[in-house]
Amino acid sequence: MPAKAINLLIRKDFDQTSFGRFLRWSLTYGRYIIICTEIIVLLAFIYRFSLDRSITDLNENIDQKSAIVKANQGFEKRFRNLQTRSQQVSSLFNHQGTVISVLNHLEQITPSQVQYSALNFSGDAIEIAASTNANGAFAQFIQNLKLSPLFSNVKVTSLNKRSAQTSETLFQIEAQIKRDGT
Repeated sequence: MPAKAINLLIRKDFDQTSFGRFLRWSLTYGRYIIICTEIIVLLAFIYRFSLDRSITDLNENIDQKSAIVKANQGFEKRFRNLQTRSQQVSSLFNHQGTVISVLNHLEQITPSQVQYSALNFSGDAIEIAASTNANGAFAQFIQNLKLSPLFSNVKVTSLNKRSAQTSETLFQIEAQIKRDGT
């Protein structure tokens, strides 16, 4: 059998067919498109690694800072406690003159049979807890508080007899403190 001749060169009329034109276009421009696509994919892959690295760095940074916050949590609690206490002390210093004048005034208007068990100042209010053995002393004390130029809105909040055998009466009074005689 005689050998057939194989021609690997493109025939001139092959470029005129639609398949030939597509093949020519795909061999020239198609390879550029594929190369550009591969470059884009490689760049996206590299960018993903950089994003993963930055996320890891951020997580490590968050862990370090949260450890610092946890380590300083006790200090912050003590600091806030001290700050609150210093504000309370400052408030007491601001109202110190009022407290002293109220205590001096209470000393003057309190009957001798009335004994205090507690005095609470809160802002412009005072709570008095006291006891007495004489009902007249209790009535006189309430009357003195109502007529006092330092107090307004005098209310008896609690009134109890200690026991049936004794005549001791326990009472609590709330009143508003007037500022500067108002």
